Amino acid sequence: MGLAFAVADEGWFSTAWSLCVIAMPGPQCEHSTGATCRKRFRILADRGAQWRVISRVGVADVRLFDRAMAEFGVVPGGGGAFLGSPGALAFVASDGAEIFGWCWGYHLVRPDASSMLYLHRLEVARQHRRRGVGRALLRAFMADGARAGASRMFLTTGEANAPARALYESLGGGLAAQGPTVSYWFPLRPDAAADRPPDCRALLLTGVAGVGKSTVADAVGRVLTTAGHVTAVVDTDLLAQFGPRAGGYDELKCANLASVWANFRAAGARFVVVAAVIDSVAQRERFEASLAGCDVRVVRLTADVDTVRDRLYRRDAGPKLEQHLQALDRPPVATAVEDFTVTNDRAPAAIATEILVQVGWA
Repeated sequence: MGLAFAVADEGWFSTAWSLCVIAMPGPQCEHSTGATCRKRFRILADRGAQWRVISRVGVADVRLFDRAMAEFGVVPGGGGAFLGSPGALAFVASDGAEIFGWCWGYHLVRPDASSMLYLHRLEVARQHRRRGVGRALLRAFMADGARAGASRMFLTTGEANAPARALYESLGGGLAAQGPTVSYWFPLRPDAAADRPPDCRALLLTGVAGVGKSTVADAVGRVLTTAGHVTAVVDTDLLAQFGPRAGGYDELKCANLASVWANFRAAGARFVVVAAVIDSVAQRERFEASLAGCDVRVVRLTADVDTVRDRLYRRDAGPKLEQHLQALDRPPVATAVEDFTVTNDRAPAAIATEILVQVGWA
């Protein structure tokens, strides 16, 4: 049996999820039952230092798989047969008796001797969503398939399933077809980043102008630095004070952010808090690409419209004020960009603490 280990690094592994490989003596492990399964584990920590395990399940783990089937409403009886079938690949996220999520699919060998993965199902229990469980399950599935020789993975999801589509696109999925369902193809590499946990964390605070992004970002930075974390705080508006220029400010902000973050990271920063306006999945992907080596969380700040309008009148003037007021009057558009939303209706320190608790960093 392999030796299990976990690393505690001042809140990094102990306060929010992170992948950590448990050492195994080889590709197979022998259970007390005498059964053999190809099994790997990844450790996943949630806030409050509650440890979860993401397990690759084989025939010897049919009871765990059956519990996941029951949790997600699958008719029982076929778990053992599935796990014993050629190419079956399944992972379960759990903590003791509690099931957090699961995914399963197939490693398919093609006539040309190449192979690919098919992810048939990925689900997370409602009370555990927006905590990185689905992302970790998907990464584990992709990494295991890549190690087995698969060069691509595909899956299908509903066209209107915005949260799932945002996840798949953030992990490199390329859209293959449009319609009532959409398909994604993922390139796989044995040395892909999916098999390595990021060593830094980024918090992107978004929302309309005047909602308080910069103020809350400063407050979050103070809480993190007080706790001993080396933290950078960046207001992206200050990264594009340039003109006159005919558009392209988002690209300029992201290019400058990449350079600034590289310098902060080289100086020892492991946390970065960024205030930015992010209104589309494409924008989120550009900002994520600028924050190399980071597990990125996006939080949307909201506030009462009258409060925001009052802040804008006290802060801005002229065309800039008119532009922000017009944006404020437009109806909000659902974009599935953010991981969760926080109402900015209290002191900045209180809002900062709430955000850090929700992302699992406190």
